[in-house]
Amino acid sequence: MRIDQQLTAGKAEYPMIASLAAVGDGRSMALVGPDGNVEWFCPRCFDGTPLIWPLLDRDRGGRLQLSTPGDLKTHYLDDSAVLEFEVHSASGSARVTLCMEWPGSDDQQSLLWQVDGLAGRCEFTLMFEPRPDFGSVAGEASLSAEGLIYSYQRQQLLLQADCALYPDGEGWQGVLSVDAGGSAGICLSVSLEQDAPPVPVSIESVPARIAATLKAWRDWCAALDCTASYRADVVRSAITLKLLTYEPSGAVVAAGTTSLPERLGGERNWDYRYTWFRDAGLTLGALFGLGCRDEAHRWAQWMQRTIEQHGTPLAVLYDVNGAAPPPERNIEGVDGYRGSRPVRVGNAADGQFQLDVYGELLECVSICDSMGDDAMRAHWPHMRAAADFIAAHWQEPDQSIWEMRSAPRHYVHSKVMAWAGLQRALWLKRRHDLDGDEESWVNQAEALRQLVLRRGVSADGSHFIRAFDDDRLDASLLLLARVGFIEGSDERFINTVDAIRKQLDEGGVALRRYPAEISDGLQGREGAFFICSFWLVEALVQTGRPREAKEFFEQLLQRKGEHGLFAEEFDTRSGQHLGNIPQAFSHVGLINAALSLGSFD
Repeated sequence: MRIDQQLTAGKAEYPMIASLAAVGDGRSMALVGPDGNVEWFCPRCFDGTPLIWPLLDRDRGGRLQLSTPGDLKTHYLDDSAVLEFEVHSASGSARVTLCMEWPGSDDQQSLLWQVDGLAGRCEFTLMFEPRPDFGSVAGEASLSAEGLIYSYQRQQLLLQADCALYPDGEGWQGVLSVDAGGSAGICLSVSLEQDAPPVPVSIESVPARIAATLKAWRDWCAALDCTASYRADVVRSAITLKLLTYEPSGAVVAAGTTSLPERLGGERNWDYRYTWFRDAGLTLGALFGLGCRDEAHRWAQWMQRTIEQHGTPLAVLYDVNGAAPPPERNIEGVDGYRGSRPVRVGNAADGQFQLDVYGELLECVSICDSMGDDAMRAHWPHMRAAADFIAAHWQEPDQSIWEMRSAPRHYVHSKVMAWAGLQRALWLKRRHDLDGDEESWVNQAEALRQLVLRRGVSADGSHFIRAFDDDRLDASLLLLARVGFIEGSDERFINTVDAIRKQLDEGGVALRRYPAEISDGLQGREGAFFICSFWLVEALVQTGRPREAKEFFEQLLQRKGEHGLFAEEFDTRSGQHLGNIPQAFSHVGLINAALSLGSFD
């Protein structure tokens, strides 16, 4: 790509979702486009208000750019979240290294750029045009000996660079030059304390800070427990999960962005910068499977703290500190990604009843316990209350794992996860001689199981169905063997897997969540879900078809983004990624699928 071409079309052209890369420090994330420019940055916290957001509006979203005319190639440095750009122009060539400093300090976070001249002379234009809180907040700027100080909403930032900065329209600009063998640095520091200025960074220290960040990532990756097969993809997914983990609390957010559309031009645009109990069991399994015991332990601790704080009934999602997310609202006057409106903040799914989250919680307790970690079992009264809640409420309809915004129904996956929750509670009680209403749990679990086996199967009894009195299918049924409700070798599960492939196939390695004609309370057609396709890989292994699973998995890997990242969905016709990125659930699915295949290496 020619950067000057990108700049010429800059206000009109949105980057493809699959072309984005992510850098982060365990507090928030910046997304970087194929031209090296920052497309999305929320300082301080994942779900904070954005400072730079041209990804959602090319005119109003501000700019944080380091650009020069020429050909550009972008890639991650191996086993890291450090990006490198090589620029080749008529006057020279240079290398740019970009990252968020990690591990960061307790006082501030920093975006770092290092520019190294390779040949001739390169001139870069640095542009900083902040637009806090979707442009609704006015900031104040002043130049000092250290650099440009920018303040808004009791937050302070400091932009330092190896060049002079001067006002340019609604922002600031500078010209940074490097000759062959020369170097230059840039640092954008954000104070993590309100009303406190960032501590200036020595620009001369930027190379050492980037080198330390690179070493920290590579040391972390070296400790991962993964087989040689698919190592690069598994490590990239593990790094992505780490980037999506809020370091102060241990919570894993579902994605780093809001309102990237599931259908271009449609209304399926959600804020995913929160934490879902729905994702908990699969995420915890992936973390333990990779040997990320500290991350798994802190994720479990976050869950038990959140339950202690709020009790039951459980909410569907929480913010990174375990509090309720803000009410869902639309941001007016913002174009949205390629015209996809509304742009949303908050998520109304937090008010839904999703029965499966109770099973997910107890699944997490048993996973921790089997790994010798009592972070959750130590708070047994809350887990016992979750089992009691299942026993008392499993007969009620819910909105399902897919957060349907239509009328509640008796979804089979939800019932199965409720059954799994009671089974895990019984296992823990018996294993550790804990207190609990064993008789009720046994009786309700058996009643639940028999009801599913009677009403949750097709009329001829050959396969499982989406919901009671609904013979259509749902990709979440691929999890039935994973949670132990049925053996993978059971003919009913094998038939279910084959029927899902036939009914929900979107072409090639693409599965929908449920049939397109089903009304979920929203307009428009969504894309195929990456997580569903990864579930199919596991299901094929469980049904005794590892070779077929391997072939399917390898085709699925070809759908990854340019930097190895996965969004939530993809369009099988255009090949474009859809939905928020990077999506934790997609990367969790990749890891678990690879681990299931690893047993056959």
